[in-house]
Amino acid sequence: MHETRPAKITSPIVSLSDGYVRTIPVALIIAAVGIVLSFILLQGPERFLYAYLVNFAFLLSICLGCLFFVIIMFLTRAGWSVTLRRIAELYAMCTPYMAILFLPILITTLSGASYLYPWVDGGWSIHGGADLAGQPVDQLPPLEQLKASFLNPGFFAARWIGYFAFWGVAAAFFLFTSLKQDKEGGIKLTHRMQAIAAPALIIFAASVVFASFDLEMSLEPFWFSTMFPVYFFAGGVLSALATITLTALWLQRTGRVTDEITIEHYHDMGKLMFGFVVFWGYIAFSQFLLIWYANIPEETFWYDIRINKNGWKTLSYVLLVGHLFIPFLAMMGRTVRRNKTFLSVATIWLLVMHWLDHFWLVMPHFAHAPGGLSREDTVTTSFFYFLGDVSCTVGMVAAFIAIFCLVARNRPLVPLQDPRLGEALNHEVH
Repeated sequence: MHETRPAKITSPIVSLSDGYVRTIPVALIIAAVGIVLSFILLQGPERFLYAYLVNFAFLLSICLGCLFFVIIMFLTRAGWSVTLRRIAELYAMCTPYMAILFLPILITTLSGASYLYPWVDGGWSIHGGADLAGQPVDQLPPLEQLKASFLNPGFFAARWIGYFAFWGVAAAFFLFTSLKQDKEGGIKLTHRMQAIAAPALIIFAASVVFASFDLEMSLEPFWFSTMFPVYFFAGGVLSALATITLTALWLQRTGRVTDEITIEHYHDMGKLMFGFVVFWGYIAFSQFLLIWYANIPEETFWYDIRINKNGWKTLSYVLLVGHLFIPFLAMMGRTVRRNKTFLSVATIWLLVMHWLDHFWLVMPHFAHAPGGLSREDTVTTSFFYFLGDVSCTVGMVAAFIAIFCLVARNRPLVPLQDPRLGEALNHEVH
């Protein structure tokens, strides 16, 4: 057994220092150029908003996954993850800033434009071609009329104000209480955060359920799946674990927190990522199996688009292999989970697959809506769409980096006086 380390921070650099000051304006310039260029390449608001939604959902899911990581670590009183938890706290604190990036979606919805959501203008349509297409709300069946009372611009805006209010308050509470503990020390603040963790997790679960309904599932208001929020959650936590791990690796390569995050921590993060790869695959298969077995037209058309239409079948297989089989086989062994180079590649791979997952969830609704991408579109148009998607992704990720640097500033990247710091520094995987 190795020698026990004292509960003391020994790395020479434990914050971003002054580098973040130069990063923020550069990232914001890249964000502005990328988003504007995407709008131009995608030829207007319709296609651009779909690309924007893909990236917003991708980044928001990472923030929510990090908030879940923080809550669950306090709820379970985990000591091993203390030196990683601050990174998650900082990413979770990016969530309220995501409300600014949500404004294009919210403003479009409140303006009555149905570029994204067909329920906005009161005339629902179904991309699967059902007989209900285009009928006004008062002529829809009772279930759809009930959905219409939920899916309307005013209530949509009110719900999202509530989501961001809770996420922001929860993230701020855990981060600022943890920062306060850096100065005061003691176990009292830890007990306070542990006490809040349980009710916070319950509200968090409810908020993620309804937010996933609103953000992506309501693109097709006739479709329904009780598994969808769990699918959204599983992908979000997996991508959050990858982001936390990748950030820790980058920080250590730049000389920060070199002693506080060890190979043992990376090993456990690798195991968690492996577990959520399996969980994501299980939920994805369960959702598909239930809909396939029931064979109800109101449900099956959603998968019919993604399996049989316009090449989406290829992307479905890419996700099956790239999001499940390859990570499952690659991350199964102990040796590879303790290899930093491999973990760097694996986390980037998982983040790319998670982005493709949101693309697969969102983009078929545009492709099969009136005026969307069809088989007759030219190669040139498709190429411009590809460049527009890439440009939007670069711009949104750059904006997210700027937000993270703003949140992190000169704050310590590890808890300095957490009562379980010694447990984290001496953590071993057996």
